Amino acid sequence: MLDSVPIWLVVVLLAATMTASSAAGHRLNQALRRRAADAPGNGESYVLSGVFGLLALLLAFAFSLAIQRFEERRELVVEEANAIGTLASRLALLAPAQELALRRELAAYANARAQAGLIAGEAEWETATLRAAGQFDRFARSLYTALNATPPDTRIPVLVQALNAVGDIATARHAARKARLPGEVMILLLLFCIGGATVLGYALDGGASRHAVVSLTFFALLAMAFATILDLDRPRGGAILVPQEELERTAAALRG
Repeated sequence: MLDSVPIWLVVVLLAATMTASSAAGHRLNQALRRRAADAPGNGESYVLSGVFGLLALLLAFAFSLAIQRFEERRELVVEEANAIGTLASRLALLAPAQELALRRELAAYANARAQAGLIAGEAEWETATLRAAGQFDRFARSLYTALNATPPDTRIPVLVQALNAVGDIATARHAARKARLPGEVMILLLLFCIGGATVLGYALDGGASRHAVVSLTFFALLAMAFATILDLDRPRGGAILVPQEELERTAAALRG
């Protein structure tokens, strides 16, 4: 839902919305007090504490889940680089001519995987991923052709196992990138941020103008916290990016 919105714009819009909501809450408080002609009370502070306590819990939960998925994506890049490196080293079990040709194909696949990991757009990334999968299929066929020309021995299961590991990790990386925080969770966080700002404006009552700077600072910090969670949930669409250096280094080493 928010994937196409720039992070800086999310911060600005959310901070502005919370500021407007706080002002609306303050005006609502004044209107209700004039109508009821009641003396000011302090019951709103308990509501305010409850709302922001629950909001802090939701933010912590969402941040924990987002950072966990970010770390999973980062670790899978390292695992894929290691799996490709292992497969490349085991190609030495074949004849030198076969090894050289297969290393070239594996280098092209590793480079395609590294380049696909740098793409931010989902449609472009899917296209690049399919292109890399095609290169992997061609490499696998070339490897099986080489194995068919090899006398049956222990080299075959060793190479096939390494090949399967590379394919499995590519599938795991695809699933990890597609996994995002549920949209309902992000909507709930937005509603709690806006609702909390409204309650804060209501609870400040006559002191709202005195606390304007503090309130604006708090709204800006809250908006940045929400934007950080959103950024972590975007594999390549923000400032916090999943590094691809290990895979790029492996591809460069295979190219020689």
